[in-house]
Amino acid sequence: MAEAANETGSSYFKQGKYALAQKYYQEATKIDANEVKYPANLSAALYEQGKYPPCISAIHVAWSRLETPDGKQVADEAIPMRIKLATRLAKAKLHGVRSRALSLHPESNKSQTANQLAAKALEEEVERFAMSDLPCDDEKTQEMRMAWKVWQGLRDECSRHNKKECKLLTSEAESRLRGLPILKSSSDPTLEFFRFGHDQVQSLLHGINGNPHDPYSLDSPKYRQKTSWSLLFGGSGDGRHVFGSLIHLAFMSTINEKEGRGALSVHMTLVDIHPATLARVILVFAILRQIPATRRAKDAKKIVELHATLFYLYTGMQVPEYSRQLIVKTCQSLIESIEKGTPELLQFMHINESSKHSILDALRYWSAPLQKSTKVFLERHSSPPSFPKRPGWVSDGTFLEPQLGEARMSSQCIRVPAGMSGPYADPDAEYKIFRRLKVLLPPKPLLSRHPAFSKLINSSPGASDALYAEARREIEQTWAPNPTLFDQISTEHPGPGQENGYPRISKDPFETLASFAEFSSIFHRSRPPLSTSGNAGFAVTSQFFDQAADALAQLQKTLMIEIVVGDVITGVAKLFNGELGRRPPKFPKEYSRMFLSNVPDYTHGTLNTAIHLVQHLESNQLVMANCLLNSLDFPTLADFCYNYTLLIPDDLRRILGCELINPRKNAFDDIALKRLPLPLPQEQLASRSKLHTWLAHLLLCILCNGSPRHPPHRIDLPGNLNTFLHVLVHLYRVGYPPHWIGDFLQYFISDTLVTDVQPYLGKTPISKSEIGNRKPTARKVHLGAWRAELEVMLALTLPALPFAVLLTPGSPSFSDILAFKANVKPINLIRHPLAPMWKVLISGVTKAIGLVFFNPAKGWTADFLAGRIPDILEGGLDDHDVQIMLAQDRVDLLTGEISWKMSRSWYERMKDEGWCMAAYRTDLKVAGEFSYSSLPNFPRLNDLSIVSEPVQATDWSDK
Repeated sequence: MAEAANETGSSYFKQGKYALAQKYYQEATKIDANEVKYPANLSAALYEQGKYPPCISAIHVAWSRLETPDGKQVADEAIPMRIKLATRLAKAKLHGVRSRALSLHPESNKSQTANQLAAKALEEEVERFAMSDLPCDDEKTQEMRMAWKVWQGLRDECSRHNKKECKLLTSEAESRLRGLPILKSSSDPTLEFFRFGHDQVQSLLHGINGNPHDPYSLDSPKYRQKTSWSLLFGGSGDGRHVFGSLIHLAFMSTINEKEGRGALSVHMTLVDIHPATLARVILVFAILRQIPATRRAKDAKKIVELHATLFYLYTGMQVPEYSRQLIVKTCQSLIESIEKGTPELLQFMHINESSKHSILDALRYWSAPLQKSTKVFLERHSSPPSFPKRPGWVSDGTFLEPQLGEARMSSQCIRVPAGMSGPYADPDAEYKIFRRLKVLLPPKPLLSRHPAFSKLINSSPGASDALYAEARREIEQTWAPNPTLFDQISTEHPGPGQENGYPRISKDPFETLASFAEFSSIFHRSRPPLSTSGNAGFAVTSQFFDQAADALAQLQKTLMIEIVVGDVITGVAKLFNGELGRRPPKFPKEYSRMFLSNVPDYTHGTLNTAIHLVQHLESNQLVMANCLLNSLDFPTLADFCYNYTLLIPDDLRRILGCELINPRKNAFDDIALKRLPLPLPQEQLASRSKLHTWLAHLLLCILCNGSPRHPPHRIDLPGNLNTFLHVLVHLYRVGYPPHWIGDFLQYFISDTLVTDVQPYLGKTPISKSEIGNRKPTARKVHLGAWRAELEVMLALTLPALPFAVLLTPGSPSFSDILAFKANVKPINLIRHPLAPMWKVLISGVTKAIGLVFFNPAKGWTADFLAGRIPDILEGGLDDHDVQIMLAQDRVDLLTGEISWKMSRSWYERMKDEGWCMAAYRTDLKVAGEFSYSSLPNFPRLNDLSIVSEPVQATDWSDK
């Protein structure tokens, strides 16, 4: 009976059904109390499930059965079994400690039981065997000894500190893991300043694509009893979705109170990488807060001024002088309040500690007169293209009831209600004026402050060119550039889109107005706002911001707006762990919903979203984003997902532990990932073989990228080896046994990876058909060229990893890692012979910089190596004299500054052997030694520096 149960267990084991195998091996072990193989097999089944403590117990039973009843050792034929058990014991203890399932710091005040003492003695016996001289010295024996040496090293290391110190060391390593840059650098580190949003306004309480009837809508009977909401806006931009969600939440709160459930509690976290973007949203909140009090005071003039300022903040390159003064005054009040720590205007707002300085910088910049010319800025302002669509919203006359009419989608004339005429009643008339003057109509109650504009409007639609010229001069002399479109860094940067300190903006404000109008119609009130006038654009924003101001007033006692400057992908975990400053403990660590705009277009898409953000959602909730950079290139959302993850939707669930919603929808729809309960049961996971095949594919595609196409088809693949390390850590959260993960990383460490998958070398995107693109037979891939970077990653993070790896002798420790910098001579790719083919792909904002280190004595150049990465992987080039790094601390090729981390031993070797380093483009496969011989008239310029000339190791400095 025991053997029958054992055979059944072995059948399930071979199928990867380890839980069932465990059941039958346990039965066999109980039936036969003497046979060694039953508990040995049981330990294997438990090990493959990552159940290390019971695995160790099963090994104890098996080892004890290797002794005869009189205490004598079993004969030499049992040595293979002993080696197997001893190896498994060391590995189970290693992975158990790394995954926190075991502790090397037992409670000191507890005495050991008799069973614990017996177990300790048995393990000491196993250790003596493992380290003894054995008659055989084959590969399995060497593996056993290496495992025990690593275990002894970890045990000895932990013996030098107590439990509290061990926890601190782990915490510090976890912080370093969170701090690893997960994206390649761009050659120009200056932040892009996206001043106006492109999305339609939506509430995060609605479903996917802002659909109120979507099954994932949070405003539904299913959530009627929920009274606390937490929302995260990543890449929060101009805040339109924040205000839309606020309006919706106030609407829901009113219903709640009417039905006796009390007011809603709301937490919104706004994260954006550009401080000026968040500073402007803070400014808008400060203005909104003034509206209800001004309305109660019946100060109609000030209400119009407040709304005019909001109107031009969102739609104008220029603002009237009264709006400029209000912006300056509000910024000054905000600065005083934030610096004193008592923000009177913003009692409902928490500005993250690490974010205050940069936000204050932006507010200070706007609080003083800008040294910018209205005339120059008007000249820099590109007129939007003349679309056949017209800006139209239907009105009932005295009260604006905005909705997106058919006229918005066609060239038909807009029907103006009886009794209304002129530009303030006809959006088409306003549109025509805007195309000539590049400003929208000022509020009608304030038109007397704009005499020339007033003449023009009163003469419409037949206004003469002279009246237009007079109105233009008035704007140039009495209006000012919108301060919030400028900042101290991006605007003054001599890059694309900036001209001598003036941004070039071609945004059509009517897209924003149409979006505001459509959203306002969902939650419109029965009374008209005091500030509306006719059917002009100003009336649209007045209604929208009146609704936002009312919502703010209604919710402010139960509302908290959290402001964070930073990268949303890795920044959320840093925020929760105090690395961005102290965060009040009552703030949420899980969100009811997240919206990322199109941030994933630039951060390796669904891969990094799934790894870093889905875990911070409430159970079964969604993180949503949209694709704006290259929507046409993805027939479905499944195609978008595959390009970045190399996973079809079913495998995304099994491997990354989240669900892609509506995978068959096209890429113009929102991308939504759903959190699933983790860890997944093992039967829902991919097999070890399939997991390792996918990891090999992902690794090779990170090391060697495909080639980009021109916009609007450009697809960025900025992930680096740190991205891959975070994938491995995430797999443990999904439920994969730590040794499955550690074993794959071990292939990388020992450079023994054998696989039939290939890196994708074609034009992006990576098609789902690549899943079947395999070599005819598996072959060894050569990963030695990435060893220096791998050593840095492991030295910085090893105590934080939830799995164990066996490091090779001489591997650097944390203290061996140094930071280096070099000043390089940058090269302008505009002068490259292939520049006419690359065109705008040479942009300095693309995150595609790698560093190549090489020994020039081999006759190689950096440019040669940059184009031969596939050959290095396949063994066509010797990788002993080349190293590649895809992550850097800082790259600024405009100033020629590069900094990175490297072990002391690698640096010493490179210096002694005369190695060089150069920056290269991973997408264009070009570095800094291309020939200019065919272009004698083109000097090397540094105004758009993308790669660098090699710099010798002797010229690197240790920071």
